[in-house]
Amino acid sequence: MMYRTRMIIIGIVVILFGAGAAQFIFPRPAKSPTLPASAGEQNASTTTANISATTAVNISKKPTEHPLSLSEGDIVASWDFKGAYSDNSELTAKAQSEIARLSELLATATSSAMILSVGVANQYELLGDGKKQYEYLERAIQTNPENGLPWHNLGALMERLGAYKTARVAYEKSTLVQPELKFYHYAYVEFLTSRMKEDTATIEKALENAEKNIGKTPYLLELRTEWQKP
Repeated sequence: MMYRTRMIIIGIVVILFGAGAAQFIFPRPAKSPTLPASAGEQNASTTTANISATTAVNISKKPTEHPLSLSEGDIVASWDFKGAYSDNSELTAKAQSEIARLSELLATATSSAMILSVGVANQYELLGDGKKQYEYLERAIQTNPENGLPWHNLGALMERLGAYKTARVAYEKSTLVQPELKFYHYAYVEFLTSRMKEDTATIEKALENAEKNIGKTPYLLELRTEWQKP
């Protein structure tokens, strides 16, 4: 009921300036739950990218450690899915061009590496390549594990792929590393009440944590009420 299919870049301007990457404008719609007007959270857009053969040489080294491996019992039948650009050759070419641009920047990036990695991951999402999306979200997390954005987006990817236990861990992590951001709490509770409706203890814990950090907002009350309907 509450599952949404859009990813986000929450507070993107703050993130970009903080990462020294204010020059990037992300024109792609970000994924997020539909928030009430009172929530005060703004959805931004995102750019993303594929890896060109030329720049891949410089940045193709895979992470040596997995910040989030699949949880026990989770199985991904296929990492590929129908992306927004999958059947459009013009948009696919545009995505490839953007990934080349971001990849060149990522090859030498320091402070902006996290947001650039998220950008690459989001582009792979547009192209329906879940494996590469996963890889670059992991890179983003390795670069800055205390930012909730790549954790949240990893949760959304795992949910899309049907790996719900893994998705739960990632969504929860986003609320723990940036507990002051309402969006991550909303997304986590939405996921739980949609995908794990019978897990009362986990949902109550998530709601309690959200209320502790962002207060008893009207939207949290709405989520609780919807969940408790017979």
